[in-house]
Amino acid sequence: MAFGSDATIASDDRPHPAPPLPGLLRLAWPVMVERLSLSVLSAVDAALVGRYVGTDGLAAVGIGALLFWIPLAGALAFDVGSTAVVARDVGAGDHARVRLGLHAAVVGAAVWGMICTIVIFALAPWLMRLMGASPAVESLGVRYLRAGSFGFPPLMMLYAVNGSLRGMGNTWLPMLILIVVNAVNALVAFTLISGYPLALGVRASGIGYAAAGATGGALALLLATSSLTQVRLEWRRLLPLDRASFARLARIGVPVGLEEAQFMIAFLVYTRIVAHLGTVPLAAHSIALRAVEIAILPGFAFGTAATALVGQALGGGDADAAEAVGRRAGVYALGALLAMASLQFALAPQIVRVFDADPRVVVIGARLLRVFALAMPAMGLQAAVSGALRGAGDVRYVLRTTTFTAWCVRVPTAAVFVLALGFAAPFAWLGAVFENWARAALILRRFFVGRWKTLRV
Repeated sequence: MAFGSDATIASDDRPHPAPPLPGLLRLAWPVMVERLSLSVLSAVDAALVGRYVGTDGLAAVGIGALLFWIPLAGALAFDVGSTAVVARDVGAGDHARVRLGLHAAVVGAAVWGMICTIVIFALAPWLMRLMGASPAVESLGVRYLRAGSFGFPPLMMLYAVNGSLRGMGNTWLPMLILIVVNAVNALVAFTLISGYPLALGVRASGIGYAAAGATGGALALLLATSSLTQVRLEWRRLLPLDRASFARLARIGVPVGLEEAQFMIAFLVYTRIVAHLGTVPLAAHSIALRAVEIAILPGFAFGTAATALVGQALGGGDADAAEAVGRRAGVYALGALLAMASLQFALAPQIVRVFDADPRVVVIGARLLRVFALAMPAMGLQAAVSGALRGAGDVRYVLRTTTFTAWCVRVPTAAVFVLALGFAAPFAWLGAVFENWARAALILRRFFVGRWKTLRV
């Protein structure tokens, strides 16, 4: 979405009529490719470790990747928060506030990244033991966590810049950055894990993660200060931070961060329940998660696009357009996830073999994927419509809903089936099926009531 040159913005910060909203599909497909790059990054790590290190290494990286979700909750807070805030200001034509929102997101993300590096590095052994890792898996997991944690500060800034760009209606630059990030991760991890010129085992995967984060952060900051973005990041005006802009970002970002953090903690508890069954089921669980991350991409892509478009529509005072975006996003996501669920159910064994050829892992992993196929239509609906609610600023309701379904549906179901009744891992994944359908019902009800249309950001 073009604003004109940066010089024009600097000299005239008065509101202007917002340009027409871009089509949902045009905004969503680069987001899908971007998220595919992130998912492929994790999948490449898992595939390399499974091939060159073995099942213990695969379980270690699987636990480590889940532990990285907690710092990434903060990254998503800056990502979604900046998208919603910047989109509102774009819709209102207030270019000065767009820049202030970008600055607030970048500074806050950098500070959060440094905190996460220190905490993860220091607590890595304790975190692995907390997740129930065996001594062999714990040792490998600590190496992965400590190496990968150094990539957090630039990675967090990458999320902040990308979220701001999406709020401006620019999804192709974030897509290009994430493609480069994935390529760097794959190259570094393969080089260091395959034995040429070095063989660093699981640590190589962590180094690849950190190198990818550093590359992505550097590229994002470089592009944010270039003429390729319509509102530039200006280093000389970065500090002192505008308190009002940071407060607006926090009103959206903090509930989003809490939503992601509590869900990730619930998911860690959920994974801890699966770990009770042993290393092989845990490895299958980790592989299935990687495959599911890719399969559900369309739902989250439409949700991200809806966040930007709903924010822009409401910023321009057009509530009817915002509702139309939410409805269309839900329909598109439902159709896409139905197709992906069918493919996942049919090709489940082949998908698992990409990561690990161990017959025991293949059998369990395929069962997990087929169980989760039942949840995917609901996940598409709730992901897309939740994105629309976030764009309107209705983040507290999404937080409450996610908290309720994670802790009152997913975790208890898994605990009853596995810990109380002694059933196998596929029964734990029934908790995810029940949870996604419950969340979809609650989110859809909120959307159709329509109170989100009157919220202020």
